[in-house]
Amino acid sequence: MSLIIAVPHESRPSERRVALDPSRAERLIQSGLQVHIQAECGHAASFHDEDYHGAVVKESFADVVASADIVLKVVCPTVEEIELMPRGCLLICIMSAFQHTDEVIALRDRQITLLAMDHLPRTTRAQPMDALSSQATVAGYKAALLAAELSPRLFPMLTTAAGTIRPSRVLVIGAGVAGLQAIATSKRLGAQVDAYDIRRAAKEQIESVGARMIDTGVEVEGAGGFARALRKDEKQKQHDALAEHLAKAHVVICAAAIPGRRAPQIITEDMVDGMLPESVIVDMAASSGGNCELTRIGEHYYHHETLIVGPLNLPSHGAVHASEMYSRNVYNMLELIIHDGEVNLNADDEIVSGCVLLHDGQIHHEGTAKLLDVECFPFGGVIHRAHEMPDQTAGWLSDESADDVSQEKRSGDDNAAASLNDKSAVAVQQINPGDTEASHQDTHSSVDAKNAVASSEVDLLVEESELSQLEDEQTLADLQAMDGATDLDVAAMSEEQLPTDDLTLIEGVGPAMQIRLYEFGYTSWQQIAELDDQSTEKLSVQLELDNQITEQDWSGQAKKLMESKQ
Repeated sequence: MSLIIAVPHESRPSERRVALDPSRAERLIQSGLQVHIQAECGHAASFHDEDYHGAVVKESFADVVASADIVLKVVCPTVEEIELMPRGCLLICIMSAFQHTDEVIALRDRQITLLAMDHLPRTTRAQPMDALSSQATVAGYKAALLAAELSPRLFPMLTTAAGTIRPSRVLVIGAGVAGLQAIATSKRLGAQVDAYDIRRAAKEQIESVGARMIDTGVEVEGAGGFARALRKDEKQKQHDALAEHLAKAHVVICAAAIPGRRAPQIITEDMVDGMLPESVIVDMAASSGGNCELTRIGEHYYHHETLIVGPLNLPSHGAVHASEMYSRNVYNMLELIIHDGEVNLNADDEIVSGCVLLHDGQIHHEGTAKLLDVECFPFGGVIHRAHEMPDQTAGWLSDESADDVSQEKRSGDDNAAASLNDKSAVAVQQINPGDTEASHQDTHSSVDAKNAVASSEVDLLVEESELSQLEDEQTLADLQAMDGATDLDVAAMSEEQLPTDDLTLIEGVGPAMQIRLYEFGYTSWQQIAELDDQSTEKLSVQLELDNQITEQDWSGQAKKLMESKQ
C-alpha cells in the first residue's frame, strides 16, 4: 500500500499558509503516493479543495491524520493536535522548538518522528529545501510594504507642478534574507536606503541591492575573522553611530535575530526619542523579543511621535506565494527521503541527520535536549549544533559582554560556529532579485564530548568552512550579476585593462557600485570630477540612484582625490 501524506488545516492564529499547494500535491499523487487534505486547508491561501485533483478530502483534523504516514504542516501543531496524530508517524514542519517545548515533549511521548525544516544544514545541496529563506523573503517584502503604508510620507522622489518631493530615508538593521529583501523592496519603491549589519561581508550584499552600508567604526571580528561579543565601549560606540542615523530616518525596519534565541536589542528608548516626528519602526524580530526595546509584540502604538510596530507572522500576509515556495521546499525534502514508496531516513545524509529532531522517542538535537534538560541521542552518531545550521539571521551576536572574556579561552567550536555564521551564501540565494522570522537553536558544544567524536566534528567543520569559501566566491559572482555586471568579467581583465583609480574611495561607491561605474565607462577620478548637470542626471538614471550623486558630491570628492594624488 502506498504512503499516505496528510495536509491538515493550519490552526495557529492568523496562519493563512498551507503546507502543500495543488501543483505539488498532484506531482506526489502522480508518483504513486496518496494525498489526504483537510477540507478548506488551503482556502486562506486561495487554494480550493477542488484544485487538489486526485486528493482525498477529509472533514476534520482527526480524520485527515488518522491513517497518515507523513503529516505536513507549516508551523508545529498544537498539543491537542499532536494527541490525535498516529504514533510513529513522520511530521514535517517549521518547528521553532525553543518556542514550543510543550509540543516537543508531546511529540516525543507519542514517538513521532520530527523532521524540522528550520534545522537544515548550511550547504548548497540543501538550498532547494531552505524553507526559512523562502519565508524570510516574503517577510522582508511585506515589512517594507507595511512600512510604506504606515508612513505618512511617500517613499519615492516625485517631481510635480507643486514642487519636488524628496525620497523617504529608510534604515534597515540586519542584512539576512529578510533584511536584504526589505532593502530591495524599499529601493524599488524609490526610497533612499541605508543599512547596518555587524558583519563585514554584508557590505557587498547591501550594496548589491542598492543601499549604503553604515559604518559604526566597530569591528566585531577578532583574530582569524571570527566573530566576537562586543565590549561595553564598543556597544556605546555602535549605539552612538546608529542613533545619529536613526535621527535622520523616516522609516526603520529591524531584521536582526539570533538563531534559537532572543533577538538582540539594538534600538534603545533614547534612540527612539531622537527620531523625527511621524517616523515609523517596523520590528520584524518582534516574535523573538524585538530589536527595539520598546516593541510590543503584535501591537501598533506611538511612543511620543514615533509609531512602533511589532508584526507577527509576516510570511502569512503573502500566503499565496509563501505557500507555493514552502510547498516546493517540502516537496524537495520528500523526494530526498522517499525511495520506492517508503520513507528512508538515511542517517549518513547530512540534510536528513541535521533535520531529524525527534525519532523513536529520543531527542537528536543537542540544543533542544539542553532546553528540556534531557539526554541527547545523536541521530546517525553526530550531534548537530548551531554552527551546522543555516545563517538566516545575519550572524548577530548575543548581548553578552566580552570585557571579561579572553580570546584564548574561547573554545574552538565557538570560533568555528561564529566563523560559519559569518558566511552569507544562503541569504543571497533567496534574493532573486532582491527574518521568519527564522528561529534556530544556537548552542555550544558539550565540554565532556568524547575525544574521538570531537575530532571527527572538527574535520567536518574544516570541510564545511572550505565549502563556505567556495560558496562565497560564487556569491560574489551572483551579486555582480544581480547588480547588472553580467557582461563584465573582472577576473579576466589584465592588469593593463584595470582602472588605475580606486573609485571606492568616493563615499557612496562600494565595490559593487564601482563595477557598475566601470560598465558605463567611468573608470577614473577625473571622469567623475568632470560630471556636469546633464551627465550627472544621466548617470543617476543608469545607476538608479535618484539624487545621491549630487547629495554626496561625487564630483567634489573626486577632485580632492586627484589633488591628493598630485
